[in-house]
Amino acid sequence: MTLKTFLIGMLASFGLAWMFMIAIPVAKMGELPPVKMNDEEDAAYYQRKTSGRILNGAKIYASNGCYTCHSQLIRPTYLGHQIWRDDIAGVVNEDGDTRRETSVYDYTGEKYAQIGLMRMGPDLSNFGHRAEAYAAKLGISAEQWIAAHLHNPRSNELRRGAQGEKIDMTWSNCPSQPQMFDEKEPIGQGDSLALAGKTASGQQVVPGEQARVLASYLLSLKRDDALPTSMDYSPKQPQESK
Repeated sequence: MTLKTFLIGMLASFGLAWMFMIAIPVAKMGELPPVKMNDEEDAAYYQRKTSGRILNGAKIYASNGCYTCHSQLIRPTYLGHQIWRDDIAGVVNEDGDTRRETSVYDYTGEKYAQIGLMRMGPDLSNFGHRAEAYAAKLGISAEQWIAAHLHNPRSNELRRGAQGEKIDMTWSNCPSQPQMFDEKEPIGQGDSLALAGKTASGQQVVPGEQARVLASYLLSLKRDDALPTSMDYSPKQPQESK
């Protein structure tokens, strides 16, 4: 075998593999029509962008082991009846019903899919919605609520029931994160995210940069993008008999 024959054979072997495994599939995928959002309408599938501060928050979430106790996975219905649990799989509001099972596309843009190891604490797939609802009952912002929760997850001042009653949170085994907070002298009206009350020396306890970035990530957890019919396997809620 001559060197010329060897080189031609080698190029042909790699070239054919590249053509059939990469070039042709990419060309075919590029010509696919938009996925149907429903049986009548064609539309491109819209997804929120995940970048910048949110991705930094995901790293803090992972480095502190939050995935050990919290999942981000609404299980398929055949593995558990989760779609209709309040606020877990989505919300029902004036804009419609966003409850659905988790899709692989929910993790688009993230370096790691934070599926979690177990569900010792509540699932966080739609935690952004819940944090906003908890904060609204207290008359504070969602960022303030998350900061207070990170500092003391067992505080009975953070949750209110349907009638405004306090909900006991002392049972929670979620670890507090005091290392993410600093004590500072209040300047002017003080920090908008400062915790209620002051220290014995009159200083404010304020969330540090890690706590603020983690709060941004947690608030972004809203898996409510509408999936095309062909990709949404969530069961429809049965009609009540009249």
